[in-house]
Amino acid sequence: MKKKLIICCVVCLALGFFLGRWSTEVKEIIRYVEGKTIRDTITRFVPDTVYLTGELKYKYVYVPDTIYRDVPIIEREESIAETIRDWNRVREYNKLLFDNESGKLSIALSVQYNELQKLSYSFTPMHKENTIIKKRVFEPFVSASVLDLHTFSVGGGFFYHDIGFRAEWTSNGLTIGVLYKF
Repeated sequence: MKKKLIICCVVCLALGFFLGRWSTEVKEIIRYVEGKTIRDTITRFVPDTVYLTGELKYKYVYVPDTIYRDVPIIEREESIAETIRDWNRVREYNKLLFDNESGKLSIALSVQYNELQKLSYSFTPMHKENTIIKKRVFEPFVSASVLDLHTFSVGGGFFYHDIGFRAEWTSNGLTIGVLYKF
């Protein structure tokens, strides 16, 4: 009898051990985490190549002709003044180049005198964080307890997800219970 009880306990422990290792539930969590933002401003530019295009392009200003109504006349002095005003004008551009899983890149440009005066950029990198959580579906356990010096009990059971079942043998008899994990 004692031999059968020991063999039964060893078989139950081995079976519980292998069942506990075999059944796992895998959950994968993917998050995109922002990195530290990189900012810089560049103000001194040296062009790589400069081309001379030929003739000067004016910003033409037209005035109505008093003799021929269909033909506008170019006002030379006003066209030259408008071309110089346009050349002196400061143009600022703000553009978001991309905002995706790689990160976010935005630029700000300032153009004056037909040259790039200032370039500012801001880049916030994103990196992918992949977390794999393995949770055991079937978890066996064994227990032993002493209530007082005369009462001793041994038992075991298993948890399936969060619900557990247990059996415990005491000197008074066999007790069976249901457990729940919080």
